Amino acid sequence: MSRPSPRRPGLETRQVLRACLALLAMLLPSIATAQGSVAPGPSASQPSALWVVFGGTSTTVRGTCQFCEGDFAYHHTGGVFANVGRRLNSRADVGGEVMWVSFNNDSGDSVRTTYLTAVGQFRPWESAGFFVRGGAGMALVRSWVFQLDEAALQKALAVHIGAGWVFRPQQRVGFEVFGMQHAAALGDFTTSTQTVDNVMGNYWSVGAALVIR
Repeated sequence: MSRPSPRRPGLETRQVLRACLALLAMLLPSIATAQGSVAPGPSASQPSALWVVFGGTSTTVRGTCQFCEGDFAYHHTGGVFANVGRRLNSRADVGGEVMWVSFNNDSGDSVRTTYLTAVGQFRPWESAGFFVRGGAGMALVRSWVFQLDEAALQKALAVHIGAGWVFRPQQRVGFEVFGMQHAAALGDFTTSTQTVDNVMGNYWSVGAALVIR
């Protein structure tokens, strides 16, 4: 009686080993690529969430009132402003703004205005520097264009809108140019001869500023 021929030892093992080696050879490039690509951490060139803007303006001021007659003059002066805020996402920022402007009225008195407003800024395109900006808050005005009995400090509701362009928007230090309008609702003024209703101050500005993120 003939004995059956024995099976070649390790045949299935070698086949499995070859399959594993072939699979490993296919996976090696992917493993090397995955090891080489490390998740990017915070870089010195990437902007932070906090931003600061400060610069100067060339401002034109004109006062108006409701139900009053008169040709109100335009006054041209300079100003300074600063913004401090935080980045919400790649397109939107929120923060606060301070703007200070001083000029002489028709009587030669110095009129000093300080705007304190909350501000929001939006960039429609992430890759471009164009932005729109708006806000609301309070304006503190001393010695307005009307001749009052005393140089009282007036508090006013303030709003502003504007737009501009920032250069190097993705860098820590940039530069921006802008145009904006501030308006201050001063309310009613009582002079020695009359009461002036609904006094409004309009401030049109163009300026430039340094941007730090």
